[in-house]
Amino acid sequence: MVDYNSAYTGPQIDAAIAKANTSLQVIDTGWGDYVDTLYTSGSPFLVSADTSTVLPNNKGTVIETQKPADVTTFYNGTTITGRNGDGLLVTIDALLLPTGAGTTFVELWFDIGGGFPPLYKRIITFPKGIGVERPLNYTTAAYTLDTWEANGATVYIRSDGPVSVYDIRFVITRTHKAV
Repeated sequence: MVDYNSAYTGPQIDAAIAKANTSLQVIDTGWGDYVDTLYTSGSPFLVSADTSTVLPNNKGTVIETQKPADVTTFYNGTTITGRNGDGLLVTIDALLLPTGAGTTFVELWFDIGGGFPPLYKRIITFPKGIGVERPLNYTTAAYTLDTWEANGATVYIRSDGPVSVYDIRFVITRTHKAV
């Protein structure tokens, strides 16, 4: 708290108010945007049938101007990072192209290691069939505890038939800072 002194001038008062406001500002939320630049429609990532595969993202284009100061990165090029007790909103965008006649779905999930089962598993279907591009928009709210903090979360994809994947993007937002 700044003590009032009647001898303060306007600039001194303004400086004291600015200092008080700065000390009160705590930015707990924020986001990062990570776009893969390796896999495109001309050179897609290929997912084989019935094979759990890490979904790649080389973070070739990164926007981290809005991440909280205490977060080094939300995605390190291999895993989605986390701090024990944080809440996250994770969005994964990509384009999927089934390339085999029997391809009807893909599954997406997070693996945090430590013997935990797959987290936030979701199935995306292909109602239009082979050769028809399908946008993937997977968004889930998650919380991170000690295992996620220690290992990060690896994004996996699995399909019941061959699929091309490209234009991969991760947007990760911290919605809650651990208390």
